[in-house]
Amino acid sequence: MSNTIAAIATPPGTGGVAIVRVSGLDAFAIAAQVTSLKNFTGNTIRPCAFTTADGQTVLDHGLLAVFTAPRSYTGEDTVELNCHGSDYLARRLLSEVLVAGARLAEPGEFTKRAFLSGKLDLTQAESVADMLSAGGNLSLNLALQHLDGDVSREIRRLRREILQILAEIEAALDYPEEIADPDTEKIRQILGAARETTARLLADSDAGLLIKSGAQIVLAGRPNVGKSSLFNALLKHNRAIVTDIAGTTRDALEAEADIGGLKVTLLDTAGLRETTDPLERLGVERSRACLQNADLVLAIFDAASREPDADEKFWAEIKHLPHLRILNKIDLLEKVDETDSIPISAKNGVNLDLLGAKILEKLNLRRVDFSRYVYVSSLRQKNKLIQAAKHLEKCLSALGKTNYLDVLAPYLKAVAAALGEITGDEVSEEIIEQIFANFCVGK
Repeated sequence: MSNTIAAIATPPGTGGVAIVRVSGLDAFAIAAQVTSLKNFTGNTIRPCAFTTADGQTVLDHGLLAVFTAPRSYTGEDTVELNCHGSDYLARRLLSEVLVAGARLAEPGEFTKRAFLSGKLDLTQAESVADMLSAGGNLSLNLALQHLDGDVSREIRRLRREILQILAEIEAALDYPEEIADPDTEKIRQILGAARETTARLLADSDAGLLIKSGAQIVLAGRPNVGKSSLFNALLKHNRAIVTDIAGTTRDALEAEADIGGLKVTLLDTAGLRETTDPLERLGVERSRACLQNADLVLAIFDAASREPDADEKFWAEIKHLPHLRILNKIDLLEKVDETDSIPISAKNGVNLDLLGAKILEKLNLRRVDFSRYVYVSSLRQKNKLIQAAKHLEKCLSALGKTNYLDVLAPYLKAVAAALGEITGDEVSEEIIEQIFANFCVGK
């Protein structure tokens, strides 16, 4: 990290402000070349002129934010040039910074430097990317909890306990006349508790992964049951064409929505029925393909126009999938007798809040509590937890078969290594490169 890096930290395009971030040993020297300021005090924001690297031409007037090591995001001397939000101006200013001696940052390199300098651990670094991609309140809160260190604290607590057992075993082996063997029953209790913790983290990770990635929800039903009307109602704007003509929707229509804070991808599909129309038949085939990849299917029935045979045929196709049964157009009925369906009126917005709550419940997200539970949301972290859990099982199995505690050492080391890879306390350079390569430039 001896060289100084720079990148535009704001999205491309026109805006109120654009920021060029510079971090490294020469950050202040470079700032002295491209601004009217020559002396820098940490944790300050001062007005200045931005100039070409030779100081001959003023490019803009803005603000310079200064952060001195280690009190910065990267842990290094850092400056942020806040100029007017012209895409051209930001790129021109960055080019002058590069002329002054910085090099263009690689994707995620600022956050990588924060990790390498100990400002963040690996779970927190990954949560920075999750913050940037958060598509709803749930995913935003989840990323904030990870950035706050909830996964780190739980994993590091487990790892400390494993390393303590390992240290006691190895000390007793090295100094048998001076140090007694550790208490076998105490080790069994600690390992049993660690097994329960990893099992809980793995069980809750399904919710974490779904919150992070969002759910794919397919609206399915016979033609003209109100799929497109419900699609528009959930989006809160008209995206799909709605008519009384059966078969209006010929292809799957996709859009993102927010349901109870969860980012979801809604797919409005062609009505499922037998047809001789080649275009409609192609749409029906695509609808069936969408069903197989859905996290949840909203199986929609028409309350005012029941066709028992057609409804039963559709239901046979849907009922084995994760689903909610929806009874639409209840505004056309005086009384609703069915109890196995969620009664709604997409047209009038009746019971849409109830439907939203039922969707979260079906996805096992109704009782998400970030203050009480830790939701791992990274496949990398989950895979390492699975490895740790397997080695814990081997530890407990070995403990039940022998009184020689030294046989536990390889398994304990494997558990500690897997947990250490989650937080970055024990991780290869290759893994680090893979993680930060997925970040945007400038973060």
